[in-house]
Amino acid sequence: MSESSKRALVTGASSGIGSAICKELRKLGYRVTGVARDFSKLGSCDEAQLDYQWSLDLSDLDALETVLRNDDKEFDLLVLAAGYGDFGGVEQFSYSQISRLINTNLIANLYLCKRYLPTMKQQSLGDVVIIGSESAINGARAGSVYCASKFALRGFAQSLRADCRNANIRIMLCNPGPVDTPFFDELNFEPVRAREFALDATDVALAVVSALKQAPHVVIEEIQIQPLKRSFTKK
Repeated sequence: MSESSKRALVTGASSGIGSAICKELRKLGYRVTGVARDFSKLGSCDEAQLDYQWSLDLSDLDALETVLRNDDKEFDLLVLAAGYGDFGGVEQFSYSQISRLINTNLIANLYLCKRYLPTMKQQSLGDVVIIGSESAINGARAGSVYCASKFALRGFAQSLRADCRNANIRIMLCNPGPVDTPFFDELNFEPVRAREFALDATDVALAVVSALKQAPHVVIEEIQIQPLKRSFTKK
């Protein structure tokens, strides 16, 4: 199958890493469906570098299930990039805050794979790219809920890899360090605003595309990508 005939679904497509990946996939000739809560800042599909837009809050699992049950599209590539950070001691979270974060960062990805993996397995062809985090590798102070979602996502990716290898489906996990994206907009800290202290979303997108462009029998199972230096500042 030529790249120009391939179809990709990318979550978190309205900004940051997801948006950057959409742009790189379009350069390769993929037809890209983007999923995000709000595309209003991006305008039309052409302006957003997308072929289709799905406006959907992935934390609303009932709405997501309804969409997936009624969707007749199939995809050759899933890029699961949606997610956000919320930090503090677990006792500082409301029950609804915990549910929303876990639903968005973890469970929505399980729902999407449940829906679209069966056709990939039938075709014995496909790729799944999961955007994790350095927080999937090491727990950190004030990161209990966020790290829990990302540790679980890493375990999910590893198990998918074991389940899908005989179906010729490549499962890839990318764990970025700090990236200069809207991820930090609502947080009280951010990386120092200098090039060497934070990745650009395009840096991550190019790493993902490089993994996808490997020969079909080659799987880059896990990518750890970091800026050269590390320093954070309080807002």
